[in-house]
Amino acid sequence: FSRGEGVVGRAVSGGLLGLALLLLLGLPQSSVYAQDTTTVQGVISNGTPGAEIPVDLTVTLDVYRLGERIESTNTVSDADGRFSFEGVPGGFGIGYILSAEYAGGFYFFERDFPLPPEPVELLVYESTSDGEAVRVKVHTLVVNGADADTGLMNVLALVGLENSGDRTFVPDAPQAGMMSFLRFSLPPLAGEVDVQSNLRGGSVIQIDLGFAMTTPIPPGSYEIAYTYQAAYEGGKLSYTQSFPFGADTFRVLLLSGLGSVSGDGLEETEQATLGDQDYTQLEAKDMDVGARVDLEFSGLPQPPLWKRWQKSASQEGFVQIAIPSAFGVALLSLLGYVLLQRREPAVAVAGALGDPAQRSALVETMANLDDSFQRRELEEGDYLQQRRALKDQALRGMGDPGDNYMASGPQPEEGKEAGS
Repeated sequence: FSRGEGVVGRAVSGGLLGLALLLLLGLPQSSVYAQDTTTVQGVISNGTPGAEIPVDLTVTLDVYRLGERIESTNTVSDADGRFSFEGVPGGFGIGYILSAEYAGGFYFFERDFPLPPEPVELLVYESTSDGEAVRVKVHTLVVNGADADTGLMNVLALVGLENSGDRTFVPDAPQAGMMSFLRFSLPPLAGEVDVQSNLRGGSVIQIDLGFAMTTPIPPGSYEIAYTYQAAYEGGKLSYTQSFPFGADTFRVLLLSGLGSVSGDGLEETEQATLGDQDYTQLEAKDMDVGARVDLEFSGLPQPPLWKRWQKSASQEGFVQIAIPSAFGVALLSLLGYVLLQRREPAVAVAGALGDPAQRSALVETMANLDDSFQRRELEEGDYLQQRRALKDQALRGMGDPGDNYMASGPQPEEGKEAGS
């Protein structure tokens, strides 16, 4: 969404975004595909103990070829929760997303061709409007730039969220108003807000001094990232960061030499290194539900008087949008690994990002390879082999994502490219 002006996620640095785009880069289409047909069989399971299996639940199958949806069809589950789709396209580049809406929650199963021979499981849960089981595990603010000419500070926020219960948290707007939504604080003059998440459904809406997400939260772990620009004056910016669901860890990373930051309960820890940049790092632990931290940034680069920020964020440009998922999953996994590893910062980031020149060369090589395939200068088999090798090379450069405590929740790894 945008608050005031267009959507621009400027808080993500070029190096991180370049590598994220590399990993997300979709395969180009080819005019000729060898296509099989298959049967997709599945069964609905209820993950809430003691709850019944839903009957006559509408299940949607979306079929993707190289990231583009080519078919969508519905069916209804039987008394045992079973369902099937006949004559479904299969073969190279085909991916599937099974989805269903139940009790206010949205549930998905993602997988590439071929599917396993046994029926796939589409897991649903009963719902609750009680958010007691929902908690923020880690909330990190990364301030990686401030423009002296415009008086704007760039911020990237990464949030790791967990629903430890056995029911999907569904906000009850008529009963609880805004208080039960996921809510995030923003400075008073914040604009260019961009939100990404691997949660499904819902929308992003404006609230006082921030935004809220109406998205249901099933049991499991999830990630949210948002970027924004905040206007400051006199080299200072102050605002209150609220934690409606509490937080196990709240962390602020400020680019070294950019200024200083302080806040209630924040203690300076070891310096973090991201790429070739050093960051001052402050941290607070065990934030209670409803906790608040008064943040104060000072010593920020000051713009000339005639270029000082004179515009306030418009309240009318705050647009409700559906929350994307595929981009959020891959970008958040990458950024979470780079920023939030509990190893020595310099070592972790060196393994994740490598040499910037090598990253640029890798991106350019993959782009040229895709162009050659589109021009039909490469056979499909050769193209796939070379592209897979390039992607493996990029992933090896990221290290072992299994150590990342911001890793995706119950979404199957195999399905990330199917819906991208």
